[in-house]
Amino acid sequence: MPRILFHRDFTEYTGGHGKVWNYFQHALALGWDAQVYFTPASLLDARNPWMATSECIAPSWRPHECDVLFLAGMDWLALDDIRYPPRPVINLLQHVRHGWSGHPLRYFLSAPAHRVCVSHAVADAVLETGEVNGPVTVIPAALDLPECLGVAERVTNGPVLIAGLKAPRLAHALAALLRERGIAVDLLDRWLPRHDYLAKVESAALAVTLPHPEEGFYLPALEAMALGVPVVLGDCLGSREYARDGENCLLAALEPQALADAVGWGLRPDVAAQLQRQGLATATQHGLEKERERFARVLMQVGETA
Repeated sequence: MPRILFHRDFTEYTGGHGKVWNYFQHALALGWDAQVYFTPASLLDARNPWMATSECIAPSWRPHECDVLFLAGMDWLALDDIRYPPRPVINLLQHVRHGWSGHPLRYFLSAPAHRVCVSHAVADAVLETGEVNGPVTVIPAALDLPECLGVAERVTNGPVLIAGLKAPRLAHALAALLRERGIAVDLLDRWLPRHDYLAKVESAALAVTLPHPEEGFYLPALEAMALGVPVVLGDCLGSREYARDGENCLLAALEPQALADAVGWGLRPDVAAQLQRQGLATATQHGLEKERERFARVLMQVGETA
């Protein structure tokens, strides 16, 4: 059985860790002996999804004793010399900042690897540098929703949910404006356990998601679509992989007035029904099965060139 080794510095749960966890699960499902090494500072508790497969945690970092290395973010620093990895590397890129001038992540583009980008925006950002050493594959990020969540089209009298963790000042300004207009609001500006967060989204009349302008993909809006919730989305680079203004969501500038106007439009029953239908249709195109199939092809390609 071929072995693939992951590396993680898990000091808190992030969406980035969540996506690496998905790829770890893919490797297991595809018949690989997947193992993960955690740095000494990593949390090994209920916040860490790998605790569900604790038997797969490697006690020490031995990159020579595997067939393929899976690295993401700053994981490259675990190698003695990135120019000469001891084994073929699959490098997951989740943000456009990999291509930013002066950013530490850009330095790693010169290391030999087969790069998997979570969106075309990420791929474009790194390819434009002219520094990428190795092939680049785009595998759009897939959804990972608990089985107990997820609905068909439905009508709800719940509040408008504002997912404002990444833009708290904007979220509070928007909430105040909506309340002035008589619209009930549930404002989230702090981290919640994933299941609790998704349950709040599922019960909302409409979800407003506020990303950073430069995101690699941005799953929260797509998650809301999958839960049958109309979405108002602050425009960002990564969401352009799936967001279609006026079809599956309402795009708005990241400022209170534009977002509030979009919310008012999205709460109209006819508009909400349209966004629900098209949002659910979009979400079905981003299942984990499709992500796994594409990853299987990458693993095959890496094996052929090893």
